[in-house]
Amino acid sequence: MSTSIALLGLGFSLGFMHALDADHVMAVSSLNNKRPGLSRMLRFCANWALGHGGILLFSGLLLFGLGWHLPPSLQQAAEISVGIMLIALGLWCFWQFKHQNITLERHAHDDVDHVHLHVLGDVTEQGHGQQSANQKIKRNEGHAPVMVGVLHGLAGSAPALALVPATSQGNYVLALGYLLVFSVGVMISMLFFGLGLGSIQDFLQRHYAKLFQVQRYLIASASVLLGAFWLSQTV
Repeated sequence: MSTSIALLGLGFSLGFMHALDADHVMAVSSLNNKRPGLSRMLRFCANWALGHGGILLFSGLLLFGLGWHLPPSLQQAAEISVGIMLIALGLWCFWQFKHQNITLERHAHDDVDHVHLHVLGDVTEQGHGQQSANQKIKRNEGHAPVMVGVLHGLAGSAPALALVPATSQGNYVLALGYLLVFSVGVMISMLFFGLGLGSIQDFLQRHYAKLFQVQRYLIASASVLLGAFWLSQTV
């Protein structure tokens, strides 16, 4: 019993740390970089964690339930795709910045001045059918973090799964329990990260709008650089 509890505790701790890998936090930050906001950031973090945990549990079912394993070629392709994705996300942010008409407006509420950043002329919202376009954007924003999480789960599944057979000693329920608490640890850690970054971005947007814009460009640049480094280490 104590061994099982220790294994589950280990799974949660490793999951909590695993979520904060540089490629994970950079991908979520870049996805949120178009319109940074706390609620949007938390939603992206939760969706990313669902995709990551879902593919990990699915891989565990195949491994421990059916005796299958993920082909090394699939994991290698996922690793390469992570680097390409990070570069693409960074470049996509720069493209969005170029085509957005960003204005800063100051408002006074109860003797307190607030600076709000308004994004006008978004290329994805121009033209006819604006309401339909907005609904499509919301659906894509929900799907994209999940798919990115799935990609990260495929790329990082080998280390997470390799530890289970040696520690679970063939206990199928314990092995899946380990993967479940690992995924819960990932979810909680990513939400903490989202809460921290989202709160900082909200503060900067209200009080230091120019600095807020600078950090958006820094996130986009860091995503491209990390993606290039990732590819150099993987290919």
